[in-house]
Amino acid sequence: MSEQIVDDFYSARNLLYLGAYPQALSALSQFTHLSGALELEHKSLLYRAYLGQGNYAMVLEEIPATTTDLTLQAIRQLTLLKQQTSDDSHSAIIEKVEGLIAESNDLQNTTFVAVAAQILIICGRHEAALKMLALQPRNLECVAMTVVAYLSINRVDLAQKLTAKLRTWAEDAPIAQLAEAWAALFVGGPKYNEAFYIFEELAQASSVSTARLLTALAVCKMHLAQYPEAEALLLEALEKDSNDPDVLANLVVCANLTSKPLETKSRYLSQLKHAAPTHPFVVDLETKDAEFDAIAARLSA
Repeated sequence: MSEQIVDDFYSARNLLYLGAYPQALSALSQFTHLSGALELEHKSLLYRAYLGQGNYAMVLEEIPATTTDLTLQAIRQLTLLKQQTSDDSHSAIIEKVEGLIAESNDLQNTTFVAVAAQILIICGRHEAALKMLALQPRNLECVAMTVVAYLSINRVDLAQKLTAKLRTWAEDAPIAQLAEAWAALFVGGPKYNEAFYIFEELAQASSVSTARLLTALAVCKMHLAQYPEAEALLLEALEKDSNDPDVLANLVVCANLTSKPLETKSRYLSQLKHAAPTHPFVVDLETKDAEFDAIAARLSA
């Protein structure tokens, strides 16, 4: 593998992490004659960028259900997970992924580990994800995914320890900085400003102001009670991706915090439910609505 290819794949991978999917696809488009492991890595990055754009149908069409490659099969299952809406389909995906993990003899393919772990985390199988991720303690994406797993189960202490250790050997890597900012957001207090500056530096250094980074900046601003600035950032993010579920979810929150008219909040929520019916914000809201209705029915009986 030439240094040029290593550098360009590194750039494309970082753009993928930052949510700059068109730029990542552009960086990958210059490679046309690859083979072996290099071709697989290229395909994996390519499909993950399309997945980030929400091009589920294309990814599923190009990665057949019969593919024997574990990494591509994991990407297919992640695509199905993001596309599907029922718990039954989630169960089938988990069963499939667990079968893929069992089928892999050594779990040395870091992309497979990272993608499979992402699926397990989304489905609440944090222990299984952490067990697998522990096999790749020096891979940046796997370590960052471990931070996500810790934060998902409210082990902020472990996430902070891991990001501190990560800083000793990968301080300048964008995904390491992202992981540090995520942990800072969970800690709160003075750390909100620290997280904001990390996200801001990433946007400036990469020269890409993505919907993902703008939303992260807006979340920091909301925690700092700087609501007009947060709303401006979210509206800018919405211009970049009108169907991004995290942008829409945070617009609902921001609309509540700024006492926007009910129709404004309802419009954002309706868009969110249409774009991502299984988004955690939607699921949590529907659960609370059902609990409220049940309590109201008991009290009125």
